[in-house]
Amino acid sequence: VGSLFYGTGTDKQRPEYGKNVSLKTEPVDGSVFLQPLWAIKSKLRNAYWGFGTDRLPLNARVWYPQQKGNFPLVVFVHGNHLMSDYSDEGYAYMGELLASKGFIVVSIDENFLNESWFDDFWFGEMNTRAWLILKHLEYWRKWSTMQGNPFQGKVDMNNICLVGHSRGADAVSIALALNKLDKYPYDGRTKFNFNFSIKSIVQIAPAGRQARGIEFPLKLKNVNYLLLHGSHDQDVYYCAGIKMYNRIRFDSSQNYLKAILYIYKANHGQFNTKWGLKDKRFPTQYFVNSAT
Repeated sequence: VGSLFYGTGTDKQRPEYGKNVSLKTEPVDGSVFLQPLWAIKSKLRNAYWGFGTDRLPLNARVWYPQQKGNFPLVVFVHGNHLMSDYSDEGYAYMGELLASKGFIVVSIDENFLNESWFDDFWFGEMNTRAWLILKHLEYWRKWSTMQGNPFQGKVDMNNICLVGHSRGADAVSIALALNKLDKYPYDGRTKFNFNFSIKSIVQIAPAGRQARGIEFPLKLKNVNYLLLHGSHDQDVYYCAGIKMYNRIRFDSSQNYLKAILYIYKANHGQFNTKWGLKDKRFPTQYFVNSAT
């Protein structure tokens, strides 16, 4: 198994996404998708990260088989956590394992959309989380055919799986819906040209939330679906993903699978090795019984 980082090469807080990245990406303008915060909160975020909503980075870490071949692509998307306690490295255990089994695995950095000690987007950022997944996939489509790129001919773009945890789990379902559209529903001037072959999605402890103000629940069709949820989740304390599971439909002529794994005593955070045992923030975390 090999590994590398790609990104802007100018990240202020993350040295792994600094000048030594293996592949360079350009920032993207997400201002259409993300409603601005109060001025002081935006300034504080911009001061910490070094960029605003108009220059969101496409950073990620990758694990891949070093053998020759054409491998399916699996994209992991973390959820909401303290933005300075970086979440994307918490799926390395899965990245290494899946890469050893013949998958190219990507863990996307969306920490700049996470909460801080002074604010939280409170699900107003969900469309941005989803759109960024698809912008990453645009690079993978380009790299898979680019002469001299280390992934030229190695990426099976006809077999893509999206795996999301917590808010990331909701983001992958929204990404699947946006993937089929030719424009953004809330601003028709923003055109899409995605249409990726996303065959499967995995939701790990989803919050069951979409963007604010949505009247109708998201319905998915003709995609393999797996839901993982822990019985001792103290953040999403009920199995919110069961609603999505029940709404998914398949054409009778197609062959798809949907399944649930409800895991006794699993909590919310430990699917990510960086999130830890406590599912709650200070001070309520000290009132959670985390005994085995």
